[in-house]
Amino acid sequence: MNDVVPEPTFGIAIDPVCGMEVIIDGAQNVSEYQGITYYFCGKGCRLEFEDDPDRILAPGYQPSM
Repeated sequence: MNDVVPEPTFGIAIDPVCGMEVIIDGAQNVSEYQGITYYFCGKGCRLEFEDDPDRILAPGYQPSM
C-alpha cells in the first residue's frame, strides 16, 4: 500500500494590474473581460482593471505595486 499523499496543487494567476501571484481556487476578486477571467490580489486592483481594461492589457503596460 502506498502511503504517499500527493502535494496539493493550486492554479496560480498573475494579477495584471500589479503583477502579484493570485491563487485561483477561492479567489474573491475576479473579473471577466472579452470572455477571459482575470484574477486580482485585492479589490483595488480589480476596480482599476474594470475602470480601463484596455490600458492594463496593452502590450506596453508594466504591472507595478
